[in-house]
Amino acid sequence: MLDRIDRLETRVARLFELVAVVMMLILVGVIAWSVFGRQVLRISVPWSEEIGAGLLAWMVMLGSAAAWSRRRHIAIDVLLRRVGLTARWILSIFIELASLSLFVIIFAGAAGMMRSSAHMATTALGISYTWLYLALALGVGAMIVFSLLHLVRLLIRGRAMVADLDAGLEWSTSTSS
Repeated sequence: MLDRIDRLETRVARLFELVAVVMMLILVGVIAWSVFGRQVLRISVPWSEEIGAGLLAWMVMLGSAAAWSRRRHIAIDVLLRRVGLTARWILSIFIELASLSLFVIIFAGAAGMMRSSAHMATTALGISYTWLYLALALGVGAMIVFSLLHLVRLLIRGRAMVADLDAGLEWSTSTSS
């Protein structure tokens, strides 16, 4: 059962990455059109700023969720590399619970912003700001789900989940000859 959930999580993360990449391509096109319009055609493209901000928010949140699924966010793991296997496992559970707590707080804030901005619209396009805050809610909501899945893996698979943290790969400022 856990293997099926792992595969589903991988597919969702890949979908998020694909959508984020497409959004980035569209963002580049919108910004290029805006620059071309201003510099060459001497016209204003008022909607480009709103589209750009919306695409950026969605792109970042979907990409962040995908990165969180794969454990690819920047992490300071010096302590994890220096403690024993059992301590590393317990510390990993604590880190996951702390991350989950932060995500729940952010999600609640995003939901509140969605409610409070429901009747406010962007200037050029007239789109509700709720759609912008939905990016934050969806991205952080996905991170909550991915964290819960990782926590379940840590609890079911035990110390084997953190056993492959190789101390030999530790970053160092020293040089070797």
